[in-house]
Amino acid sequence: MKFIIPVENIITNNGGLILYDPIHNAILSQYVHNKHWIRSGWRGGVVYKDYFITTDWQDLHYFNLKTWKYEYSYKNTVFNDLHYLVINDDKLYIVNTGLDSIEIFHNPLKPIFINRRFVFQSNLNRFTQRDINLNREWNKEYKIRPHVCHPNCLTIHNDMMLTTCFENETRGHKTGCIIDINNGKILLDKHNCHDGIIYKGDFYTSGTRENKIYIIKNIIKRRKNWPLKPDDVINIKEDGWWRGMIIKDDILVLFASYGYGKTRASKVAVVDLKTKLVAIKTLPQFEGRKWDTVYQPQLFEV
Repeated sequence: MKFIIPVENIITNNGGLILYDPIHNAILSQYVHNKHWIRSGWRGGVVYKDYFITTDWQDLHYFNLKTWKYEYSYKNTVFNDLHYLVINDDKLYIVNTGLDSIEIFHNPLKPIFINRRFVFQSNLNRFTQRDINLNREWNKEYKIRPHVCHPNCLTIHNDMMLTTCFENETRGHKTGCIIDINNGKILLDKHNCHDGIIYKGDFYTSGTRENKIYIIKNIIKRRKNWPLKPDDVINIKEDGWWRGMIIKDDILVLFASYGYGKTRASKVAVVDLKTKLVAIKTLPQFEGRKWDTVYQPQLFEV
């Protein structure tokens, strides 16, 4: 089992990606770029053909997995605080957190804009649309406030587009939710969750501040009963900013970031979903590099 993971060191403002073995807690290879952007760390990422497409604050970057080299970037004036990426039906979906939107493109390697989905839904009676001028150069601005819903992660499954929405600064702590933006229905309310994955019909999500993994069972069969409460909770018992989740063969791996005013290397929680046993590890250094911030790991099969 190997993961390719975009990484960041917020303290030194640099980034790149690592090839990581979670079972042996080993970094097998590493790439550190020499570019300087607003936030130089790489964040969301997805494998597509021979490329790893990744984000930083305001750009997409294309890393050739065959040559193990960065090749080029894609800019768009509406990109601001980019988070996770999803490929579905050969379309690229970008979680554009700063504008509370999902940007959708044809041709992921040379993006052609198709559509934009704003994440707020009027029938929730809690999100209010901001007045957003799409002709403004949002990619040159940092820390747009306030967010309406602060989407972080997108999970597409059949006709569902589940989005984890973090708290809005104007509403306070524990105002986040997970919604299906295709119909505005809330799956989970009043939880500040960052990642979300459907695995064997159940939904797994990270309680970012709470050091927990929440499990909601049979979400598709219970759609008429949404919102739901967690059916099970896995306690991590280690503090951190828990995000960056992946599940493979009944093993859930979740990372903790510490770059926000701290200098600790990221922690890794490896969870056996059959036994609920949690092993906590510290992300090792490789070639003298310490990574304090992790976003979106991807399975890397060669």
